[in-house]
Amino acid sequence: MELSTKLAQVIVDRMMKTIPYNINMMNDEGIIIASGDHTRIGKLHTEAIRVLRKNKILKFSHNDPKENVQPGVNIPVNFHDQTIGVIGITGDPQEVTPFALLLKSSTELLLEQQSFQQIEENKQNKLTRFLFRWTQKDIDFDTTQNLEKEALELNIDFYFERTVVIIKCSAKKLLDLRLEQDNFHLNRSVNTQVLICKDLSTVKKCINFAHNHNYRVGVGSTTKNIGKSFYEAQTVIKISTLLDKDYIYYREVKFIQQLLTSDLADKTLVEKFSMLDNTESGTDLLNTLLTYLKNSGNMNKTASDLHIHRNTLLYRLSKIHNLIGLNPHKFTDLFQLFLTLLTYLNHKNPQLKIH
Repeated sequence: MELSTKLAQVIVDRMMKTIPYNINMMNDEGIIIASGDHTRIGKLHTEAIRVLRKNKILKFSHNDPKENVQPGVNIPVNFHDQTIGVIGITGDPQEVTPFALLLKSSTELLLEQQSFQQIEENKQNKLTRFLFRWTQKDIDFDTTQNLEKEALELNIDFYFERTVVIIKCSAKKLLDLRLEQDNFHLNRSVNTQVLICKDLSTVKKCINFAHNHNYRVGVGSTTKNIGKSFYEAQTVIKISTLLDKDYIYYREVKFIQQLLTSDLADKTLVEKFSMLDNTESGTDLLNTLLTYLKNSGNMNKTASDLHIHRNTLLYRLSKIHNLIGLNPHKFTDLFQLFLTLLTYLNHKNPQLKIH
């Protein structure tokens, strides 16, 4: 630990607001790194060298032109049994010594706090790096071994089965969700919070929190493979966003994911969807079809969600039939429309693309 220039100057500036004496702070080489007299910063303080060598308080009650010493007191700053700096206050030693002792105690306490914060920050940074790598989908054998060693150092049971939950919100908004020990939080991006949960009660707590705040949430499977669970939870979020439907569990979207990665869609039909989406009326038709699919073909619910008359809905579905060549009222045609729309939306939104 070293006495930094920034911290030293802050201490000097604050202390000199309350006492009428000049203060100098020197580093472990006797160089003045902070002072009420800024012209002295960077210069060697000869008495500080003596203090550093002896680790004792030195007082001077009168000027000594030969030694270039002014009246005052110089006192060592210690950290973990090491002398890392010196505090000097100019003035009558009897008057300034109590201030110097107080300043010494305050400085050493601040250094202890700074050291503790640094240790905690290092631990948190190490944990964050570990969690980020732990949530990677495909990791090789060597990486797994390294992660296992890091987990041991962090006191984490690497092979305990856990469930990944992703909530779409900022880290700040997640502060209200208080997780018990052995559950981990990773701020994956500005609006993506990853929670690695040790039990299903915690998973339910996360889901309830998300629903109560209208945040989108995705849950992966419970497994030792955290990367796999993360990928599944991420897939839930992507498909929910893609179809504007609140899925929660991976099992709800697994078939849709398989459809998207199967490359079964007719490319000619996908191009027709793209052409439709380039016109205002065509975009309305695609939105109508998406709402119709989300409502499993329920005409009344679809018309209600779109705020249109049932006859208007019938007209739009008929127009889709004429333009695309597939009848939304026929099961096999509707399935093909669903597959084509899925594929088109997946390609249209690269940030949500399912691989």
